[in-house]
Amino acid sequence: MFRGFLKWLKDDGATAAVEAGFLFPFLMLVLCGTIDTGLALVTNQKVTNASQTVSDLLTREIQAAPADIDDAITAGRMAMMPYPTESYGVDIASIRFIGTTKVPTIQWRRTFNMVANSEIASRTEGLGAQNEGVLAVTVRYVFTPIFTSYFGAPVVMTIESFARGRKVATGYIPCSTGGSSC
Repeated sequence: MFRGFLKWLKDDGATAAVEAGFLFPFLMLVLCGTIDTGLALVTNQKVTNASQTVSDLLTREIQAAPADIDDAITAGRMAMMPYPTESYGVDIASIRFIGTTKVPTIQWRRTFNMVANSEIASRTEGLGAQNEGVLAVTVRYVFTPIFTSYFGAPVVMTIESFARGRKVATGYIPCSTGGSSC
């Protein structure tokens, strides 16, 4: 019996199969994680492009009209293609620096499919002189990995972009309707 056990220990005929059985799940996990990481990086770049597209389109004009804002939001959504856009959200705020202390004050705001970014005005401190302005765009997207979603929660991607009006000396983009929501 002892000789049979020693013979069994020396037999390496199935070693490769056993090693493959141990390594295959790990290698599949690495492959799936690599694919999901690559998709997340591409999606993050698309969220950045969407934010910059919205701000770029709105800063081309002297004032923002509601139809122009709707078109910019649609263009941002199109920048996310071919990914699903159900979780795409955008918050656009036109901010003006008021008084000698240059307090960033939101003059008008439009939010679509997300909660308004409550910190956006404070993030613009120091970006302009008195009575100048900046357009702040926040894009939010929820990325759900294909393979690794079984192990964790979806990833919320939020990108902010800031731009000054190109055709306005002060950089401030007013709303064509004159209201606080354009």
